[in-house]
Amino acid sequence: MHKLLLGLLPLLLIGCKKEEPVKKEEVKVLDKACYSTDFTKKILDLDEMKEQAKFLDSLTNGKSGIAFLVDSTKVNGIWNYSISAGYNGPDRFETYHIFRASANECDQLEIMESVSGDYISIEKWRKATNEPSQEESGLKKGKYSFPLESLPRVDVKFMETDFLPEGSEQYTCGEPKFRYFPLTQYKGMELILVPMDCGDFDYRYYLLTVVKNSIIGEAYVEGIWFDPGKDDKKEEFSSYEISKSGKVTVTTDHTLDGESQSITKAYYQISDDGKIIEIKK
Repeated sequence: MHKLLLGLLPLLLIGCKKEEPVKKEEVKVLDKACYSTDFTKKILDLDEMKEQAKFLDSLTNGKSGIAFLVDSTKVNGIWNYSISAGYNGPDRFETYHIFRASANECDQLEIMESVSGDYISIEKWRKATNEPSQEESGLKKGKYSFPLESLPRVDVKFMETDFLPEGSEQYTCGEPKFRYFPLTQYKGMELILVPMDCGDFDYRYYLLTVVKNSIIGEAYVEGIWFDPGKDDKKEEFSSYEISKSGKVTVTTDHTLDGESQSITKAYYQISDDGKIIEIKK
């Protein structure tokens, strides 16, 4: 009998053992991630991009708007994005701005500063863009205001200076001095005309943008052209207009024996970093 009781005792102890609750599996909830499409929407909501989108829409009759090129890289499980915003033209993609963003920082969007190549906040970029550069320039400031159009040729008196902005050697016609005519300022940059009269033509003006004493953009905007090898009396006379939003319109009158045959127009946009980008319809 005693043996029977002793045999039952372990069974009783096992049966009375307190059951421990099963631990529930903990599921870590990650914060909501953002993707490239979320950031392109943020970019399109920027006032500066809305202005450029409106310009492209009006220029192309609603056929083109702001386009994007996105480069995605995954680092430590997190997607990082480099987003180029610009105009997808018929010949190539013209970049207006380059942005940087990370999928785990939905509220952070940085833009590349054009001169240094550094990424900065949108607020800092706006401040730097809208405020005149504090760096002393060797060029005199222009006195004209927008909208600006071709001036009477007699009023364009080019200045000469020993100061050579970076990149100016290709606009000096081999002379030691730099000739220029100051027009005005646009978003902290200088807009100037330079004469390119060292070839077959003594009347050809280029529009240049100067940012921190460096020439960034160029476009032929005014002057006369003809084929020196022909005596067909065909000539092209070009003139320009610049709007307060940085839109440049170059109008060319194609003549024969002094009579107008046709009018063509070329369109450009001065970007915030100083590039002069041709916009083709």
